Amino acid sequence: MDFSQITKEYSYKTELHAHSNPVSSCGKFPADEVVRIYANVGCDTLTLTNHLTEHHTLKRSVDELVEYYLSDYYKACDVAKELGITVALGVEIRFTGTVNDYLVYGVCPDDIEKMIPYVHTDIETFYREFKNDKNVILHAHPFRNNMEPTPIGSVDGIETFNAHPGHNSRIALATRLAREHDLIVSGGSDFHEEGRHATCILRTKKKLRDSYDIAEAIKSRDIVFDMSGHIVIPYLY
Repeated sequence: MDFSQITKEYSYKTELHAHSNPVSSCGKFPADEVVRIYANVGCDTLTLTNHLTEHHTLKRSVDELVEYYLSDYYKACDVAKELGITVALGVEIRFTGTVNDYLVYGVCPDDIEKMIPYVHTDIETFYREFKNDKNVILHAHPFRNNMEPTPIGSVDGIETFNAHPGHNSRIALATRLAREHDLIVSGGSDFHEEGRHATCILRTKKKLRDSYDIAEAIKSRDIVFDMSGHIVIPYLY
């Protein structure tokens, strides 16, 4: 197989999973620096998937939380205009009483206010009420320690190729589950800290210009992943 032809055909590069500080307290870089890091390696689109959890709701009103949560995204967008890279909005949401995380693409800033009350529910309720034909809801790194299986039918798919170096995401188990149930898949660097950027990049045939483009690309299955220069073709028919 000619992988050089694949990288030429799937030439546009998107990071699907990255965090910035302070909205994601686990992130080590502010949003503007995250953008610069990804612009410097030639990434076309950077998706900020900051955490949205019960912790965020504890000392903020809904309006305050919306403003706070989106502050990193807007800061990233401002810097991106100068550097020629696109920033897309994603969300990594966690519900009360679980350590499971879920990635949501195909959203806009107005959706953050709608999502906040669901933090105190569960994935079944969230999927039933928030799911629409424009978004994609995925179980992030579903086989990490202490994660619990999400009932099939309560997500669109799973993040199989999570490249965070500090966790065992058991990629082989995730890919097998996706194949057994014909789930759509995603992958990302799960970027938090220095030197860990762009370790898993989505490659597509066209540039992804916003969160809705990302959702459509994931649903299309016409994608490949670039794992630090090694090409992974997630769907073989």
